[in-house]
Amino acid sequence: MQPSCSASRSSFMTGKYPSNNGLQLLVLMSASQSCLPIEHKTIYDHMREEGYVTKHLGKWHLGDCDESCLPQARGIDEFRGILSGRADYFNWTMLNGVQRQVDGEPSVDNIGVHLTVLDKSDARDMILNHKDNPKPLFMCVSPTAPHEPLQSTEDMFNVHDVLDAKDPDENKRRIYLGLVSALDDVVGETVTAIEEAGMKNNTIIVFTSDNGGAGRSSSYYPYELFSNNYPLRNGKGSFTEGGIRVPTIYYDPRLDRSAEGTKRDFLVHVTDWLPTLVQIAKQGKTDQCSSIPGIDGVSQFVNLQSAYDRPLERKYRVREDMLVGLTEAGTSHHGYSTCATEDAAYRWRNFKLIYGKNYSLVDPDTKSTEWPKPEESPELPNITGDRCHRMVDGERVVRCLFNVIDDPSETINLFDEEPDIVETILEKIQEARKVSVKPVYQPPLTDLSVTSKPFGGGVVDGRP
Repeated sequence: MQPSCSASRSSFMTGKYPSNNGLQLLVLMSASQSCLPIEHKTIYDHMREEGYVTKHLGKWHLGDCDESCLPQARGIDEFRGILSGRADYFNWTMLNGVQRQVDGEPSVDNIGVHLTVLDKSDARDMILNHKDNPKPLFMCVSPTAPHEPLQSTEDMFNVHDVLDAKDPDENKRRIYLGLVSALDDVVGETVTAIEEAGMKNNTIIVFTSDNGGAGRSSSYYPYELFSNNYPLRNGKGSFTEGGIRVPTIYYDPRLDRSAEGTKRDFLVHVTDWLPTLVQIAKQGKTDQCSSIPGIDGVSQFVNLQSAYDRPLERKYRVREDMLVGLTEAGTSHHGYSTCATEDAAYRWRNFKLIYGKNYSLVDPDTKSTEWPKPEESPELPNITGDRCHRMVDGERVVRCLFNVIDDPSETINLFDEEPDIVETILEKIQEARKVSVKPVYQPPLTDLSVTSKPFGGGVVDGRP
């Protein structure tokens, strides 16, 4: 994945690295005057061409500055969710605008209901409404939870009553975990609705995340005590493993039973889902479906297909490298000077190089050489390691090389010990720079206009 929301979502949608689709900054800020460029074909466009009905539930976060940027213009038949990256969970606002839309129109129906509770009921409705449709369904369920702001219902809060609500730190953690449990409920309701619609025996389910959890080491928002990626290093906003390595579950009822519950270790990038799912959709229609011109994603169908027969006898490898990031990765958007020419991270075989001038690439706002273990698990060992910061020609820079297979916690910096590997990866980064595009990011509006077409006049005073 990428270290933040918009970048990962743009990669999933287009099959292209963010530096090749213009969204290489960490996120599109709320009320941004830019969006995922409309010339890029989306996964929804591809699936429509294969005869699928397309639906998107939950968070959008790919821009809403113009009607051409909205979900209905990007290949989606039905959309229910918020346009921004986050919103108040109860009145659905960011700045002064109600972010929720249903079928292209602002919606305040049932305002006051927690967004995640609404996602749960919407998932059920959208799936069951498809029950008698002869066309296949492609649907992305993308709840806002557990993104901040920290707001939960009483039921969510009470799920983790082992944490002391009177302790300020434990109270924050308890709210956050309540949101995670609410997300679990959305997933459960989605699967239940698929079963009730009679579609479970012919449905592939992919569960994944757009970035690692935002914890103490993230300067992206005041995320302290929210989440923890231990034993992976750091979290959201960082090119270390805690920011980009996420758990993924692939379910297909046709899988060989011996493959159930097994783990696979082949390299997958978020761009790979577009060609993989499109190839699965094309099976039986054509043999010419293993690649899509003009994208960075690699179809993982061969690796996944091996789980349907002889799952334990195959050596898996499609990718040996991937561009993790190519951007000025600073978390401040006030300068608007990003040119996608300096900071980079690249994975080649077992190694990942993080190279640039912005020290937040590695340890945003972490002042010590420790990154935290879970508060509730004090018996676990501390993890320490090289912060990778050094002075070159009087300038502070980042120089890290990790063997992320042997050292997934990224504790041993091999930059000085492996100059040949560093040089090999730097050459690959230079090749990526040659084809990168300029960021489309523009400074956000400070407020939403009541005449804004995307919001249809859906501007309120912040209260339901």
